[in-house]
Amino acid sequence: MGVLFNLRTKVDKYIDDKKLDGAVVRGKIALQTGFLLALVSAASPDDPIKIEKLRKAAESVLQAKF
Repeated sequence: MGVLFNLRTKVDKYIDDKKLDGAVVRGKIALQTGFLLALVSAASPDDPIKIEKLRKAAESVLQAKF
């Protein structure tokens, strides 16, 4: 598994642990990143730009460090 997929997994776990509305939160993250979290799989390449976009969007939307 790559860095991008691991980051997506951490974001998903945070959303689940905090019992947040996953559709709303993932939608807000998608608007900032330009891609859907659901499309990130274990086979997804580790694109440094996507990784940074996801990290920044998750931190902005969730107010947590990733």
